Amino acid sequence: MELKLNIYKGAKVVKTYRTEEFTLTTGICEDILNEVDIDNLIGVKKLSNESLGFEIMKIAAKSFNKFRPFLQDVFEGLTEEEYRHTAIQEVAGVIVAIVQHTISELAKVGDHSKN
Repeated sequence: MELKLNIYKGAKVVKTYRTEEFTLTTGICEDILNEVDIDNLIGVKKLSNESLGFEIMKIAAKSFNKFRPFLQDVFEGLTEEEYRHTAIQEVAGVIVAIVQHTISELAKVGDHSKN
């Protein structure tokens, strides 16, 4: 899964962080699950990816201040000052992608435990 986060100075992109080899660690899972009402998302997931994305965006907006240290784990080298110069829609998009990936990976774990 490729993740990308731009750093801005005004409207100009001055730096881009990318990661393709993202390891979903237990610490990141814990951070995400602490912010997510998993029962609500499981019900929404049955509706559509768009509905799931919308619910995750609401979570991201509500918990935006908690995501800096989380994203610093994902994007090695991201500083606090750089984080202050990111676009909220891009941060939310990265969070949505990671939450969807986390839920997918947890579902796979559940599927394997049935065998």
